[in-house]
Amino acid sequence: MSESELSRNGTMATEDVPPPAPAADNSQSRRVRTSKPKVKTGCSNCKRRRIKCDEKRPACTQCVRSKKDCTGYPPPARTSSLVSIQPRPLANIASSNAPVVKGTRIQQKPLPVFQQGTLTPPQSPPEITLLYHHPSTMTFDNHEGLYFQLFREHTASELSGFFDSSFWTRSVLQECHSKDAVRYSVVALGALYKTLEKISESPPGSPGSVCDPNDNVGRHWEVAFKNYSYAIKAMVTATSQDTASQKISLMATVLLACFDSFIGDHRQAIVQIQNGLGLLEKLRMDRRRAFLPRPEEPVDQDLIQMFTRLAIQAKSYDMAFHFPQPYVIRLTQNSEGGPSSPSTEGGSPVSTSSPIIPDTFTSLREARLAWDGLCERMMRFTETMFNYTQGSAPMGILPESMKQYGLSFKGQIEAWAIAFEPLLTTRTAPARTSQEKTGIAVLKMNQMMGQILFLMTFSDSEARFDAFNPYFQAMVSLATEVIGDEERRAAAKRCPDQRYCRHQATHAESFGGGDYAARHIKPSFSADLGIIPPLFVVATKCRERRIRRSAIELLGSSSRREGMWDSDLSARIGAWVASIEEEDDTTARLERSMSDATSPYSGSIGSPDSWRNGSVDSSAQAPLGPGGNARWGSRSEGRSASGLSDEELGPIPEERRVMVRAVEFDLRERVATIRCGSRNFIPGTPDLRARETKITW
Repeated sequence: MSESELSRNGTMATEDVPPPAPAADNSQSRRVRTSKPKVKTGCSNCKRRRIKCDEKRPACTQCVRSKKDCTGYPPPARTSSLVSIQPRPLANIASSNAPVVKGTRIQQKPLPVFQQGTLTPPQSPPEITLLYHHPSTMTFDNHEGLYFQLFREHTASELSGFFDSSFWTRSVLQECHSKDAVRYSVVALGALYKTLEKISESPPGSPGSVCDPNDNVGRHWEVAFKNYSYAIKAMVTATSQDTASQKISLMATVLLACFDSFIGDHRQAIVQIQNGLGLLEKLRMDRRRAFLPRPEEPVDQDLIQMFTRLAIQAKSYDMAFHFPQPYVIRLTQNSEGGPSSPSTEGGSPVSTSSPIIPDTFTSLREARLAWDGLCERMMRFTETMFNYTQGSAPMGILPESMKQYGLSFKGQIEAWAIAFEPLLTTRTAPARTSQEKTGIAVLKMNQMMGQILFLMTFSDSEARFDAFNPYFQAMVSLATEVIGDEERRAAAKRCPDQRYCRHQATHAESFGGGDYAARHIKPSFSADLGIIPPLFVVATKCRERRIRRSAIELLGSSSRREGMWDSDLSARIGAWVASIEEEDDTTARLERSMSDATSPYSGSIGSPDSWRNGSVDSSAQAPLGPGGNARWGSRSEGRSASGLSDEELGPIPEERRVMVRAVEFDLRERVATIRCGSRNFIPGTPDLRARETKITW
């Protein structure tokens, strides 16, 4: 069966179909014809009297004549045959307040209109109430099998992001055949990816575009949420509490956290991660209480690595946007304790060892594991230090007197960078696969970002970020390489003959799409971090205007979500911060315009007004950048909206620089409230640089 048949008729096993309810009269009843085994059928009254039963509904004729209560009919015997039932029309489902699907009552809002080329899917049902347990099966029916096949062939590798992950390509696939919670989660993610595939199809008339009116987004979206609710039900109703069952719960938690991140529900994703970390710590505590000489990890290393990365991801999200309780990941024990705050006895909630950094990394996987462990230990260190400085220091800033305690991490970061250098220099070798090449570039970007943020934790001056301008430039260059290569591969696949290409940049116009016109990259989601967090740091912390503009444009070049990090939101936050810090450049622009009214640069992307109004300085003939098809150099002269070069304008003074203090947002509604202020602001004192804005997109 082809994928297009998925949306024509919902196909499910006979055993999954609940018995039809009695109809109001016989003319409205609906029968499903299927092959019946040669057994005596009918109601029990007719069987007892040994007379033929016509099985009419709601009561057979014999019972009506004899004025007996018809006892109904047994369900058909289980067979391997499949019954095709036309699904309820989507319009009716969307308008119904509470449709019942396979034992789950889902209250849905009407499905919104999709926008071509955006990552935002339909809104999720606001409430899921489980009514009864869906019967367990050990195999996929054809309906589920298509989504599982999609997950196995495409979704697993997409979720891995820029790195190979045996968790997605092996562990999950092994368990989903026999464990309901994992199986339903896999089908849910497969269906969710199908919705993304549908909303990002090529425009009609483009090479490779296929229009199938029966293959609609709403149907895949409905399947995704049905199976999401089944997965939760399977976890809640699990009776066994042995280690094997709890391991399955941990695996399903990872999948459900990815589902929540995919649809833009970061709060629920954080709750899932908190629950998983709490369960993992409980299993470790049980091992320690057993007084084993050397307690081993209670679960596989694949799961440990996934929770390490999820913890780093959630912690980085909180450090950037400063979430309120209870949506804060704790890596160390706090005064309240609790399951979401694992103890540090025996190590971190995720990693229990400190691997030695070798002189040279022999593989990308070895380097990634070493960096994950080092990054997580640095986050635990800073979290512990903040416990001693609550209320006595600016938010997110440690006193410089504590810097001596973190000097060892500075040496470890430098040792990691030295050991990684051979891999970095050989990333373009012919023997490297495209995934290895991009993985090396992305890992280096994240290492530089981690180094900058850790060292700046001890500084209350935004001006000190200027010392890292070479790092900011390197991160932008690596991101250009990654996006350019990705765009080149996508263009070759989707439009091998560019003369017939109808793809247009759908996101980049507001951020300077002429420089980075990634027109063929489809909206994407990966469970792992990649290029978004490093580019966000460049966009908000680099005050070299040309580098900052490039980072914002790269974030806006294509719609992507990496875990909870969204490229559209990150680009808009960076653009707003830049507009605040560069708004006094307007004075220089006015002075310049008085002397040169014909300035060709007025209204370009460097202007705060152009960021607000979305004007573009595009150049379709700009040369290709080092990455391939990403446009580069249409503003090679480095002039801002004032008509002055970046060098002539000089650095942004400290008194105009701000830091992001809080971001409240809803990715499903695409709305955000952003607050910024002084870096050295101490709570309880006035902040003259405090600003707030609300953005929608």
